[in-house]
Amino acid sequence: MKTNLWMLLALLSLAACGVGVDSTGNIADDSNADDAAFTSDELRRGSEDKAATVDVGSWNVEWFGATDQGPTDELLQQANVLKVLKRVDLDLVGLVEVVDENAFHTLLAGLPNHDGILVTDPRVQNGARFYSANEQKVALLFKKRFTLESARVVVTGASWDFGGRPPMEVTLSFQERGTPRSLTVLVAHFKAMANADGYARRTRASAALKTYLDSTTATQMTLVVGDLNDDIDRSTYRGNTSPFSNFTSDSAHYRFTTDALTVSNQATTSAFPSTIDHHLASAALYAHFVEGSAKVIHPETTVKNYSTSTSDHFPVLTRYNLR
Repeated sequence: MKTNLWMLLALLSLAACGVGVDSTGNIADDSNADDAAFTSDELRRGSEDKAATVDVGSWNVEWFGATDQGPTDELLQQANVLKVLKRVDLDLVGLVEVVDENAFHTLLAGLPNHDGILVTDPRVQNGARFYSANEQKVALLFKKRFTLESARVVVTGASWDFGGRPPMEVTLSFQERGTPRSLTVLVAHFKAMANADGYARRTRASAALKTYLDSTTATQMTLVVGDLNDDIDRSTYRGNTSPFSNFTSDSAHYRFTTDALTVSNQATTSAFPSTIDHHLASAALYAHFVEGSAKVIHPETTVKNYSTSTSDHFPVLTRYNLR
């Protein structure tokens, strides 16, 4: 009953914000005031055949659904996050800082072409063991062209170094022009803070993650997305060696497909100058990366008071052509 009541209140509020409910009960965006901006080249993903590409996003949605942290108007945040996701229309989106499970399910109801999994979902092995009800969680949204094969929390021995948020690993299967494919996606949220403790823990967590990937999926199509809370050329802490230098120095096996964002000094948050949200591809997947596709989306051009009403992070996008 509590879940249904929350959903009803959310739907009524979203309708007031210009996001209505269609005949099937799904949330539908009725507002077209900002359509021109949201369908500009910034949010279109290029001219490649979308049936032959996989567009991937990652987004820290800042304490999504939490009533005591982040944006204070939870239902407005819900409407804004939905609006951006509907406009960008990605195949895969890794989310971090999802707090409220009901808020996540309401968001998913507004994306009828997507399925999704929150780390505390019963389908996620060890998820509820490492994530509690009121803390920040990781999640993955995916188009229904994908089939969920498995999901689990991994690198759990380094949970403390990840700030209590070990990565969620999701394996998806799909058909690409009649060819069976498999893609493994890890959604990661590294320890925050540009201080000595945060830097040390991110460095240890990165080492643990690489050890894990080296021994499991390094030769497969694998992608790590999320909030690294640090940059990949040098650390945000005193300009030290990046915690992720272990990956950048092993370019034979791994590449950051968002490295161009770092090179061009593109901020991925509203208040911090560095690129701290990244996508990391295995060599098998990097071979399919569409050069020049890495992009930081700036919804603040059309979402009023974006950094306080929606998130302090911007969505980050990359594209892969699997033909």
